[in-house]
Amino acid sequence: MTKAKQKILVTLIVLFLAIPSLMVVWLAWTGFFTNVKVSEETQGPFVMVYEDHTGPYKQTGDIMERLSEQLLEQNNIKTSNGFVIYFDDQKETPQDSLRSKTGRIIEPSDTTKINSFGTRYKMMRLPAKRYVVAKIANRGALSEFAGSVKVYPALDRFMKEKGYSPTPVMEIYDRNKTIMYLKEIKQ
Repeated sequence: MTKAKQKILVTLIVLFLAIPSLMVVWLAWTGFFTNVKVSEETQGPFVMVYEDHTGPYKQTGDIMERLSEQLLEQNNIKTSNGFVIYFDDQKETPQDSLRSKTGRIIEPSDTTKINSFGTRYKMMRLPAKRYVVAKIANRGALSEFAGSVKVYPALDRFMKEKGYSPTPVMEIYDRNKTIMYLKEIKQ
């Protein structure tokens, strides 16, 4: 075997071994291998600007971003936290019938500005409540996928063990690059 062929063979072997290793590192970085810690916490109060959405949940990110831009451009309100409240189970409900509320959380320092909104936006105020909570790092779409396959089952198990009634889940995408999952505690 010539030296050129040996170099090519060694390069191919290195690549063959390196690619799976890099994939594992990437999956770990996105939080895919992280153990989900579920707890009970008081969260809120929240002041939220939102839109009702019916249709595939994958469309909610666009709504969240559009509202962020509108609030900044039209009202000089910079929001750091987006949210979605999911009401239906994707496994049981047709995609075009999935219901959610999608929007932005208004920072406490900007709540006085919301009186000038009039009917331009839908708004809701959620008082501080007790929630079942889980958090994961938000490093993109794979983190969101990890949330759906790891966090949701952990939340549901925890709620079932505690005897809590099923409730919609709220996801908060915060400025610290974390996705926080909240299910209100109802006996």
